[in-house]
Amino acid sequence: MRILIVKTSSLGDIIHGFPVLAFLHQQFPEIKVDWVVEKSFAEIVKSHPLVERAIEIDTKSWRKKLFSLKTWSSILSFRSALQQQEYAAVIDLQGNTKSAIATFLARSAHKVGFGAKSLHEWPNRWVTHHHFDPPKELNVRDENVYLAQHYFQCYSPLKEEKLILNLSKEQKGVFDLLWAKIKELPGQKILVCAGSAWRNKRLSYEALESFLYEISSNLKVSLILVWGNAEELAIAQKLQSALATNVSLLDKVSLAVLQNLMSRMDAVIAMDSLPLHLAGMSGTPSFSVFGASSARKYKPKGSLHEAIQGECPYGRTFERRCPVLRSCPTGLCIRGLSGKYLFQQFAHFYSQLKN
Repeated sequence: MRILIVKTSSLGDIIHGFPVLAFLHQQFPEIKVDWVVEKSFAEIVKSHPLVERAIEIDTKSWRKKLFSLKTWSSILSFRSALQQQEYAAVIDLQGNTKSAIATFLARSAHKVGFGAKSLHEWPNRWVTHHHFDPPKELNVRDENVYLAQHYFQCYSPLKEEKLILNLSKEQKGVFDLLWAKIKELPGQKILVCAGSAWRNKRLSYEALESFLYEISSNLKVSLILVWGNAEELAIAQKLQSALATNVSLLDKVSLAVLQNLMSRMDAVIAMDSLPLHLAGMSGTPSFSVFGASSARKYKPKGSLHEAIQGECPYGRTFERRCPVLRSCPTGLCIRGLSGKYLFQQFAHFYSQLKN
């Protein structure tokens, strides 16, 4: 049996869809699964050991020059690649108009998607035949698995298992060099991923420095700082200079190499961000901080993962994300947290891990 999953973007959302692969292989060991993904995010899907084929869609480029011959040649090539196989089922985990294009073009008599209460954009409902509305209280990963469970009428729970992304020969060489250095660092190794795409998902610099200072001063650990862009690199360098003792700066690496390194760490500290979701796959304990998004909805599942949920001083409540996540001028739900408070919470979590 061959299944197609449509989840084109973003990177974090794609990772939230990966448990569907584990569930399908748990229920049907011989199953083959293809995946439609935006070209810019294809690397991580290609790295997943349970994906048979990653089919790249390039809507970002298409929208820029919709009427050019090159664009239409790319669209026709995508359709040809997509229609090479006929699928027993197509599962649209995206639920928007963009994913509806791929779901519509795919060859299958059974197309599965979210119901009217759960869709992101209503035109998606026109191209699917089987619709399901997951309960609101589910973690986002379970929302995706819910579609597969209810379509196939297999309700056994997903067995949470460690998953390590595949590395190319070149990536394996990078990983080996980095790990050879990291494993020689003193104490337990904690990877720190302090960045996030949105300001209101990040701690204030003062709180972050205080938090990490308390860890490096009170616990026998080495901190390894991760960064993803120039702003995050500048912050990481400032932290390394301020903390000095047992703090290292990791070179920028591919997501697959980063996730493999995470699997060797003793713990990961992160915000609500892509690195946190990578850590959730790796089997490594994580400590995360949430503010304008819901820890209950987005944090990795299981007892190895602890999350702190900052409270909104203005009394706003939300199911998934705060409606003013991008526009709130203060972000005090997370930027008002103190480093000492975070260290107290982390120290308790860390002591439980050691026991």
